[in-house]
Amino acid sequence: MAKTFYYDSVGLLESTINDCTVTFTGTEGFNEAASLTNEERAVDQSISTAITDWEENDGLQFDFGDAKAVDFMAVYFNAAEADDIRLSYDNASSGQAAADIDVFSSCSVGWNVAEFGSQSYQYWIVSALTAGGLVGITEIILGAKLAFTVNPDIGIGEQEIFGTGVQRSIGGVEYAIKKHDPISTISMNFSHISSAFKSSLQSMEAQVTNYKKFIYSEDGTTGPFHYVRLDGPIKFTEVAHTIFSASLTLREQLS
Repeated sequence: MAKTFYYDSVGLLESTINDCTVTFTGTEGFNEAASLTNEERAVDQSISTAITDWEENDGLQFDFGDAKAVDFMAVYFNAAEADDIRLSYDNASSGQAAADIDVFSSCSVGWNVAEFGSQSYQYWIVSALTAGGLVGITEIILGAKLAFTVNPDIGIGEQEIFGTGVQRSIGGVEYAIKKHDPISTISMNFSHISSAFKSSLQSMEAQVTNYKKFIYSEDGTTGPFHYVRLDGPIKFTEVAHTIFSASLTLREQLS
């Protein structure tokens, strides 16, 4: 599979989040209920803290305000999870869902990503399908994937940003304070991309800027996955008619 960006193209961070209970009868029915604790952690752009009290038949509903197209789901777990996760969608806030997808049957620690045919709906619900509930979900991303139509040039650059502050005394003795673990940056250059791929990159850039974190996968849903931010604007240069070069830098996130 191709290198891919998985990002929030639907305003997930700005969506309204509601707890709900789920009735599994083939096509799910949803009713609003205060079933989860710390549900805001699903979209707090941090993979360090988890949603709690997620039991069987509990769900988390995202209201986008109007219908938005979604073609992937990414979930980060801080502990391995063997229970099933279902994703349902509808244009009504309660009652039976229009349809649903059994997205994951088990999840490993880290990012778990699933792709499916694009569906455009206002309400999207993540629910625990089997007994035991869901433990360890720290972040959820729904949106559009951007699969690279061409690979970056040979020689993707990687560099470490040290998390150490160094001070030097009057006598020349150095003292170091470790503020955080090293942070990796990933630099990519494209010599020749089409205007269509350029537009796709610009659309993603407009959605995430340097504010929203997203996932860079080295190989589609199989990873490895990197949780990143854009380190700065993407630079485009027209090198021929409707052909462009592009360069960008991703800054990996520690949490």
